[in-house]
Amino acid sequence: MRLVLDAMGGDHAPAAPVEGALLFARAHPDHQVLLVGDQARMAPLLARGRPPANLQVHHASEVVEMDDHASAAFRKKRDSSLRVGFELVREGRADALVSAGNSGAVMAGGLLTLGRLPGVERPAIAALFPALKGGGRCLLLDAGANVDCRPSHLAQFAVMGEAYVRARLGVPRPRVGVLSNGEEASKGTPLTREASDLLRRSDLDFVGYVEGKDLFSGDVQVVVTDGFTGNIVLKTSEGVGMGVIGLLRQAIEKRGGLPEKLGALLLQPALAGLRRVVDYAEYGGAPLLGIQGVGIVAHGRSTPRALYNALGAALAMAEGGLQEELTRCIERASVWLPTHQKGKRATDEAVSD
Repeated sequence: MRLVLDAMGGDHAPAAPVEGALLFARAHPDHQVLLVGDQARMAPLLARGRPPANLQVHHASEVVEMDDHASAAFRKKRDSSLRVGFELVREGRADALVSAGNSGAVMAGGLLTLGRLPGVERPAIAALFPALKGGGRCLLLDAGANVDCRPSHLAQFAVMGEAYVRARLGVPRPRVGVLSNGEEASKGTPLTREASDLLRRSDLDFVGYVEGKDLFSGDVQVVVTDGFTGNIVLKTSEGVGMGVIGLLRQAIEKRGGLPEKLGALLLQPALAGLRRVVDYAEYGGAPLLGIQGVGIVAHGRSTPRALYNALGAALAMAEGGLQEELTRCIERASVWLPTHQKGKRATDEAVSD
């Protein structure tokens, strides 16, 4: 497989992408990594790392910045690392793309360059959460691609999320819920109520409304919401997870006695395991489900290890035939799932958000 890594995307670019690419290329000599970005800025970093033969550089002179308007920047900066990377995928010169850059621009790039899967109005960022049971993972989508959603969008997210969890996580019959402010049918908003009405007509294992706590219980494996809410949930959860570990360490250090120090020593393996579970770097990146190709959205603060794992996620998706399964499930759902926009109009509407 040939994997594109956007070398100019993220808070620590190009240093973190270059180091992450070196780590991955050395560990996976049978696959190629294409670092797309400013060759002059990458050259001294690569010179220190002694790149292997399966790591290549593809020059791109422009960068889509984090504070750029996503779709406008993607359209205007025709030689940006993100655009050039997506064009390599479209031309068949690469099999997947990973970027820790502007997530809105990644979505715009996927839509404008690769297009949508048939029957999909809006792609969604699918973020994995740790769960106590049910396979140990819960998938939340959308985690930030679409601020404004229609009920049909949430229903499509549910179909794609259910297919992803079955194919990638091996859960034979994932349970699906709509995120709301309570489990009662009277709760929620017009968006959540109409989306729930649609999903009750489906052949999915739909359980109705779920609350934020259900993301971690393992009682449900797929949770759908709009991208504004989903992104807040994602970032709040990251902060809580790391905050709990920090507060626990702080409390142990404050006590400072011998029993506390011995207890902390005994707890080190457990705390390290907990950190791995809640650390976004272990998950690497979130797939952009619904585009005709593989795009992985990595965290803006991604470290080399996070980007190494994001490349691993891209490799697994590119090898796994997931696109065919998503297409089949969306087509099968067309008997109950309405679509309001088609073709270029739907793409333009999506990227304008």
